[in-house]
Amino acid sequence: MRNKILQALIQSPHKRDDALPSVRMLMATFKASSGTVQAVLRQLQDNGQIYCIRGKGCFWGSSPTQIQLPKPRESALAKLNRLFEEDWRHGEYKPTDPLPLLKEMAERYHASLPLLRKFLAQKMEAGILQQNGRRYFFAQNHREAFGNSGNGLSELIFVTRCNSWGGFTAESERELDFLRLIYKTAGARKYKLILLGMDENSGDLIDRSGQVVRLQDYTHAIGALLSTLLIQKPLPLLQLFAGVKFPVAVWWEQPVDSIPKFYLNKPHWAFFNSTFGELPGIEVGKYLANNNIQNVTFFSPYHNSSWSKDRLTGLQKAGLQVDSQVDVEFASPWDYRQIARASVAKQSVEAYSRRLLKEKLKTLIPARDEWAPDDWWVCVNDEVAGLFIEMAEDGECTLPGDRNQPHIIAFDNSAESYLLRIRSYDFNTDALVEQMFYYLENPEIGKNKIHHILGNVVEK
Repeated sequence: MRNKILQALIQSPHKRDDALPSVRMLMATFKASSGTVQAVLRQLQDNGQIYCIRGKGCFWGSSPTQIQLPKPRESALAKLNRLFEEDWRHGEYKPTDPLPLLKEMAERYHASLPLLRKFLAQKMEAGILQQNGRRYFFAQNHREAFGNSGNGLSELIFVTRCNSWGGFTAESERELDFLRLIYKTAGARKYKLILLGMDENSGDLIDRSGQVVRLQDYTHAIGALLSTLLIQKPLPLLQLFAGVKFPVAVWWEQPVDSIPKFYLNKPHWAFFNSTFGELPGIEVGKYLANNNIQNVTFFSPYHNSSWSKDRLTGLQKAGLQVDSQVDVEFASPWDYRQIARASVAKQSVEAYSRRLLKEKLKTLIPARDEWAPDDWWVCVNDEVAGLFIEMAEDGECTLPGDRNQPHIIAFDNSAESYLLRIRSYDFNTDALVEQMFYYLENPEIGKNKIHHILGNVVEK
């Protein structure tokens, strides 16, 4: 049996640093014991053919491509700064509210008052904080310099995608939340929003009446909020604003490494990300690890996308043992809906796309003997998790955990996750919008041009 497993692994297609199947998967595939599989892996490791990283698995090659150096010891001040920054990115602090009292902050960070005062003094020196009496506030240096349009309201240009006649249809709850929060925050801060759409086919900006407009027409605008969600090629949108003098805040719903360097180097431009990159996967992985969960299966029918791949990598970087069940045909739920729109009447699009997705998921579910009841399934979004629960209720699959509390966790924290009581990662759109407005009002504060917003897992 050892020779059979050994030859199967060696003859399988692989290249350096590719992950080997997990021990659990090899046991299920060959109907072998854990000891037999471990013996094969030890032999490959002794031969220098693979290397193993604790908590992550085994990989082809004699050693990791990148040597893992021990982390330098973190000073008390550096730790305090890191924890404070994480709280800011989680939205624990609102830019318009004062910081907690010194005693409360000292208890939160387990820091002495002298250390805390030193830290706050450094933030004040950097222009990030201001002090008024005994309270500390986030600096508000630019708000007073904002002009007005003569009607008592300062104007902000807000751009989303649109069709050729300026029409817009939200494709997700998160997009609706973003729109709602933009309008709510603008109203609370006495701004007038100029809503424009960008038609990717023509490259035109279109107003709410369907008329093509020019930025030069909005002489009273003092800032811009740009959404790149579901814009396939965002560069033309950025180019429309390349010559403006006012600050620009961009919701970058694209791979972070694809931000054009030209705009990263432009003064008064900043990019805000909450869903792309490895951080969401890492945060979910930390949550599971803190609950003593180590073995998970990651499901994604949208793995032809960077965000799906990054969430898988994030789970692995959090130290979990991850089996992946993914499909690379499509890149997002949008792809399934596009197929449905071309196949059925408008009122049937949602049901038909869910049916297509369910059929795809059936091909990803591993055989029942390949996972244990105490394993957890991590779904790339709430829609996938909801379909699994629906399929289980219809007798089409079995889920880990028990019937009333299946071991499923997902991303999005949608309304469906509350109805089905699915634990899900909230991307913290509230903090995203708050910080975009804060940047527009204070573009000189801080040096970061890419702002990563952290979310959290919501239990139901």
